[in-house]
Amino acid sequence: MLDNYQHVFVIGAQRSGSTMLYGLLDQHPEIYMAKPVRPEPKYFISNTTGNYQHYLDTVFGNRPMAGFLGEKSTSYYEMPIVAKRIKNCIPKAKFIFIMRNPVQRALSNYRFSKQNGFESRSLNEVFIQELDVPKNGNISTSVDPFDYLGRGEYMKHIKSYTDLFGMDSLLPIVFEDLIGNNELEPIWEFLKLPSIQNHFGKSFRNESRIEEVDNDIIAKLVAHFQQKNNELADFIGLDLRLWETK
Repeated sequence: MLDNYQHVFVIGAQRSGSTMLYGLLDQHPEIYMAKPVRPEPKYFISNTTGNYQHYLDTVFGNRPMAGFLGEKSTSYYEMPIVAKRIKNCIPKAKFIFIMRNPVQRALSNYRFSKQNGFESRSLNEVFIQELDVPKNGNISTSVDPFDYLGRGEYMKHIKSYTDLFGMDSLLPIVFEDLIGNNELEPIWEFLKLPSIQNHFGKSFRNESRIEEVDNDIIAKLVAHFQQKNNELADFIGLDLRLWETK
């Protein structure tokens, strides 16, 4: 019975479109995504035993008899220990790694932290003056809410998974390409599933809009990520020049 399942994990930094991708995968009749989408399962953050049956029963209690089981837990992206725990539990897992222009992702992450009461600094104080992060003893999150730059340095996080599972087990997806082309065929080919007609609703596009930001902040962020993006493009074999014009 346990051999009836394959597993796919959506891996991506906060504010990179992972929830959108979750919704698109959940439209496929042969994929059962862990529910609810929030709160996320985050099973492998605290569970270290590698007990596969326990994972199934905890995260997929109402699972079908066979097919793909999918999970999205954003915190997995930046916790290398999680990759090792998944490897111990599900050695043949597949991963879809979604990436967004890191400049826009950093700004969106800042706004998210601001809206949720974590961040008290201005954009200028964060990205130009680089003031210390606010001291707030009431913050309780699984990852650092202020890691606006490090979270967009995708290659180091991808390697946590490729080093263990190999490149063939990971599909890199660019957020801007996904919302621009509405094309999921590479995903279905990667998972060896039949194609379906997906529906991209307005809720899936709410991360594509970025408000105006001072040019000096944009310039500093672009400079920070430029070399890292070039190295990433070489490593995953994708053309990321789209990010230079956004």
